[in-house]
Amino acid sequence: MDFLLRGVDRVSQIFGLSVAHFYLVCALLTAYEVVSRYVFNSPTLWAFEVVMVVCATAWALSGAYVTMRRSHIAITVLYQHTRGRLRWALDLLIQLTSLAAMLVLAYAVWPMMFDALRTIERSGSSFNSPEPLIIKTALFVGVVLYALQTVANLIRHFEGIGRTPHSDLDVE
Repeated sequence: MDFLLRGVDRVSQIFGLSVAHFYLVCALLTAYEVVSRYVFNSPTLWAFEVVMVVCATAWALSGAYVTMRRSHIAITVLYQHTRGRLRWALDLLIQLTSLAAMLVLAYAVWPMMFDALRTIERSGSSFNSPEPLIIKTALFVGVVLYALQTVANLIRHFEGIGRTPHSDLDVE
């Protein structure tokens, strides 16, 4: 079982660290568009859509990594004052709620993604990129990865394994 859990962690880590650089690409493309538009008075047709696709992909595919590291933004004012069984129960509630949300989202996104893939859905803009196809596919893949990581975290929760991921997966 530990082999499977570590495999889920590894996939989450690979995806999360791989797409982290996408935000730098977005910043560079945005800067290029600003210079093109305001310095050379020659805006691009493609920059906005490419930045949207790259940012959305990074966001969608990084959720499992953030979940693996337990680094989500959280309101911890009450959580910090809990200990023992209450904290364990709160962790369980958070993980079950996350898993339920991901399963509902996967169920909702699947037909949209399938239709976008079947028809090679495009944006319809002047650039007419396959933006909807890419974003819907990335969202579905990200949701599945997030759900798998949540299941791995739940198994560890019930096994009593600590709150931090395996140290050999940590990349600082």
